[in-house]
Amino acid sequence: MHACVDEPSTGTPVDPLCFRVRGWARPPGGFAAGDVVEAWAGGQVIGATAAVHERPDVTAALGLPPGTRTGFELFAHHPTANGAPFELQLRVRYHAGTRSDPLAVIRVTPITRDYRANHFGVLLDQRTTAIQRRANIWAVGPSQHEGSGELAALLRRHLGPPPLRLIDVGCGFGSYGRGLLADGYDWLGVEVNPADCAELARLGLPHRQVDGRALPFADGAFDAALCIEVLEHIDEPRAFLREVARVAPRLIVSVPNCELLGYLWDHLATPWHMLEASHVNFFTRWSLGALLREFYPEVELGFHTPYPLRTTEGMPLHYNLLAVASRPA
Repeated sequence: MHACVDEPSTGTPVDPLCFRVRGWARPPGGFAAGDVVEAWAGGQVIGATAAVHERPDVTAALGLPPGTRTGFELFAHHPTANGAPFELQLRVRYHAGTRSDPLAVIRVTPITRDYRANHFGVLLDQRTTAIQRRANIWAVGPSQHEGSGELAALLRRHLGPPPLRLIDVGCGFGSYGRGLLADGYDWLGVEVNPADCAELARLGLPHRQVDGRALPFADGAFDAALCIEVLEHIDEPRAFLREVARVAPRLIVSVPNCELLGYLWDHLATPWHMLEASHVNFFTRWSLGALLREFYPEVELGFHTPYPLRTTEGMPLHYNLLAVASRPA
């Protein structure tokens, strides 16, 4: 035996866009300076390393002199696997430019999902060689046509039964308006973005385009206001809330949950959406509650939408804060 691939093991699925290849090799004559271990698949090199180190277990098993270099570890990228099992060959490229015959051959099972089709998947494509700038990474995503089913249910629970006059401030494409209208609520969306207003018109949803400074409605014109994923974008949240409180005695707010950062430190993770370029405010229950109580004396705070990661103890985490604010009639 001239080589052995320890990882990936037979039958264990790997992501072909990034997987570890680890093992040992003993080419005829051993390794010399400048030799490189290569992983091949589909007639192309998919990974390589010049860092070959001693494997004491191999040294002992083969009776080699102490210090003999046999171990290697590299990361491979096979962009054309397309979910089908493939053959991986281990070769050595010698410093003189020639290559060995395959020293080991294994069959690799890739996962069927191609993460390049995911949001930001272009970053997994080896053809993306440009340095990404902040605007590429922390871009402002488009408004969404579909909202959260969990949040939609919470809105109905806290609003109470229709009919109620609702103003949805910063409604985007009216993702919650369609369902609320169907349930009998008197829903009106207000939005500053002309493109979003054009989509609201196309969808036939009642709306008003506003300037972002004032709401063109009388005091108390609505029974309740919705402000879903908006406050984090507002430069002057107090001026904004003063105007919302003028037209509605109740308010339901959803914002990204900044408390996540304290828990995700253990995972070295940050929710990418929280760092979106247009986010200027970052809220905890305490800061959101203190802000809302300046305009609504009664504020109830909670969470919604489970986060994929948990604490190291297994406790659940949530993407969003939910606040229900009101003042006596």
